[in-house]
Amino acid sequence: MIEADVVPDLKTLTIVINCHCQTGRMDYALKVFEGMEAYGYIPNVVTFNTVIKGLCRKGRIEDAVKLFNEMVDKQLNPDHFTYAILIDGLCKTGKTREAFGLLAVILQKGHEPNIVMFNILINRLCKAGKLQEAKKLLYQMSNEGHNPNVITFTLVVHRLCKQGKLEEAMNLFRDMPNKNICPNFVTYNVLIDGLCKQGKLEEAMKLFHEMPDKNIYPDAVTHTVLIDGFCKAGRLEEAVKLFHQMPNKSIFTDVVTYSALIDGFCKEGRLEEAMKLFHEMPNKNIYPNAVTYNVLIDGFLKEGKWQKATGVLHEMLDKGYIPNDITYNALIDVLGREGKLEEALQLLDALVQIGHWPHEITYNTLINAFSKVGNLHKARELLQEMSQKGCRPDTNFYLIDGLCKHFRIDEC
Repeated sequence: MIEADVVPDLKTLTIVINCHCQTGRMDYALKVFEGMEAYGYIPNVVTFNTVIKGLCRKGRIEDAVKLFNEMVDKQLNPDHFTYAILIDGLCKTGKTREAFGLLAVILQKGHEPNIVMFNILINRLCKAGKLQEAKKLLYQMSNEGHNPNVITFTLVVHRLCKQGKLEEAMNLFRDMPNKNICPNFVTYNVLIDGLCKQGKLEEAMKLFHEMPDKNIYPDAVTHTVLIDGFCKAGRLEEAVKLFHQMPNKSIFTDVVTYSALIDGFCKEGRLEEAMKLFHEMPNKNIYPNAVTYNVLIDGFLKEGKWQKATGVLHEMLDKGYIPNDITYNALIDVLGREGKLEEALQLLDALVQIGHWPHEITYNTLINAFSKVGNLHKARELLQEMSQKGCRPDTNFYLIDGLCKHFRIDEC
């Protein structure tokens, strides 16, 4: 553009800066920003906001604050976007006190903070576990005429549920209409999830049935949370009923829904039904993920079907999914107890090949298994390998126990 003697205008330069910021190339963005005056342009509020946002995204909060101060020095009045961007950046870098300080500056200047700023601050307090401060700010907003919205309330309700403070969450939820705020489906979902996690399924279902009366309709998340809750409580038939209701309501099931129900069947030992669901998934263009495979492997292992579990594991690895440590260790443990030590070692090698290094539990399991069958040479090798990998070798008990059992007391 410049080479063709076409001088870009302020809007064009701001767009170029934004493109660099969006792609994380802040050095290029700052170079264009700092060179604007050479073209006779003075950056405006939008330009400053764009660069400040880019710096905050990259975690360069000190540079963002410096640029904000430069903006003020140039007699440019920051707008709501400027303050919201900076408050968000300060909060995300753990500078909550500075964020509240900026809010105080806004109020001192006679500006009206918008709801986005308050929501950012309340979200940060919630994530930091400072729920009483979050609630205090929530009610302070109302008292000072800064009306909270459904997002504000839902943020606090969600965090209360996460901390198991369901009574407080429900009280806040019931207080929302008094503030002329209607809960939305997200508010209901976080409450239903919280109730399910504490096994309060009747209360969760009461909210579920209340939703349509408020012109709020349960979605896939609502159904999946309830299905998972019923499965974990051993109330599988109620979970299946909800699952079959979903298509009738034009609600699409997904991999999370299927995985929850498969897990329910596995926990009840109903593996044929679990596998039927598993094979049904691709027909619905839904494909198993790591969670699906892990629950199936766990289900087969609990029923003593280690061959089936190994088969599922190999399919899982072929699809590029990595089993979690619990799955691997459980399978290695079962193979060890079954005397299938070569298969156990092959699994260990597979673990290493995919860059998933074994930890103490895996080594403990194998050393114990080899010690029990008298293969003390291999047990020693694993113990040595364990030490070399930086794992704490606290498994000598198994090796000593094996030596004693096989009358090799002198080697203990």
